[in-house]
Amino acid sequence: GGSMIATAGGDSKVKLWSPSSGFCFVTFTEHTAPVVDLAFVPHGRALVSASLDGTVRAYDLMRYRNFQTLVSPEPCQFNCVAVEPSGEIVCAGSRDTLLIYVWNLQTGQLVEQLGGHEGPVSCLAFGGDASGGTSFLASGSWDKTVRVWDFVSSQSAVDVLKHNSDVTAIAFSPDGLTLACCTLDGQICLWDA
Repeated sequence: GGSMIATAGGDSKVKLWSPSSGFCFVTFTEHTAPVVDLAFVPHGRALVSASLDGTVRAYDLMRYRNFQTLVSPEPCQFNCVAVEPSGEIVCAGSRDTLLIYVWNLQTGQLVEQLGGHEGPVSCLAFGGDASGGTSFLASGSWDKTVRVWDFVSSQSAVDVLKHNSDVTAIAFSPDGLTLACCTLDGQICLWDA
């Protein structure tokens, strides 16, 4: 909730910073390869990181420790990570197996592998109506598509949104009704969710 900033990078480290002082107050050194994405768990007490070392790590922001390490059945390079609004589910996309892995954060168990992308998975975002309990995962890829998954009821993508160029970033509007997709050719496409 605005009390810290998290950064990560090619040095394999995850750092926490104080916005008021500008100082780094914690450095996590568990990753062994570049860390390419971070996501705060919605309740704000944990942070997850995705790395090319084949792990997604969860850090306790009260005790400053790596309390969960999530891995895939076969080694892969994780490219992006997202946390479901309830904070119970973590998803990470891969750049080499082209799959999206879905874990239970508390147990560390892999519960799903979502396949269909034909290029590296570059970005993930959760949307939907949190009050109604419905949650959708959107995944962007260098295959020029965004896939929307309702993994409560289906193992396959509900929608495949085609773009003219590689998808580099996606985000849902705060009300969950619009999905914005940024592509490598400099365009931002808005979709009605």
